Amino acid sequence: MSDEPRHAVARLRRDLRTTGHDWFEAHRDELPSALRDALAEPEAAVALFADVWPVVPVDVDEAWSRELLDVGAELAAALPTSLLLAKGFRRAAQSLREQGALRLAAVAGMRELAVHRLRDDDPDAAAGALHDLAATYRAQGRMHKVVGCADEVLELYLLHGDRPGTARALTHLGSLMAEVGRHDSAIKYLSRADKLFADLDDPAGRARCLPELGRALWLTGDRAEAHRRFNRALALLIGTDDAAAQRVRDLVADLRSRSVPEPVQQGHADLDQQADHDADPAQDR
Repeated sequence: MSDEPRHAVARLRRDLRTTGHDWFEAHRDELPSALRDALAEPEAAVALFADVWPVVPVDVDEAWSRELLDVGAELAAALPTSLLLAKGFRRAAQSLREQGALRLAAVAGMRELAVHRLRDDDPDAAAGALHDLAATYRAQGRMHKVVGCADEVLELYLLHGDRPGTARALTHLGSLMAEVGRHDSAIKYLSRADKLFADLDDPAGRARCLPELGRALWLTGDRAEAHRRFNRALALLIGTDDAAAQRVRDLVADLRSRSVPEPVQQGHADLDQQADHDADPAQDR
């Protein structure tokens, strides 16, 4: 590579750091060609590719964004496992979502994920890529794809033998199953998550999982078991995270407001009512 393309990329990065968003209009036309000229030494081009997306305005022409994303694909061919390039694709997806270019955002998300799949060394990083890709699918209304991303996250953690990650993934997937109306599946995933959090001695994880499990049980009509899960969550939260405890009470109140009233049974009483009478969801009518 001659010095000229490298120097051009270095100059563009330097100007970008000093001028920020004003930089874009001054350099937008030369950027794709400058990156392509630097492909012989792709590390410098990858750094500029990652730097540019946060300053791309939301009203930019979609064809320009597509061209820049195509340059990213060429960089991926040269540096297929570059974490900086993965970061650039993440920034591209976020920028493209803001632009409303959701199809291109999905392409950027899949390219980020491809980097992490090739590396296969960090399930948290791959899970982050999948969660961001799921945000694009959700914006597109493709909930089956959102669930598919969550399922792959679970598989990742299982393959890596990461039990805390597996518990978090089970909770997330179970919550999604409830969201799409698959309540029986939600109960299965969330029950597995609750057991794993208990085995891991992770009360904070259980406290996040139990309200979701309670919600799923409630929506299947098993309100008695739902109350037990809500009360277990409150027993873990009262005195440690009162804001989260209030969110559990609010959840129960919301579920009740959308349901046919039923008599409150003694078995629904708060597990911790002797310690804190206000903890019982039945008292928050």
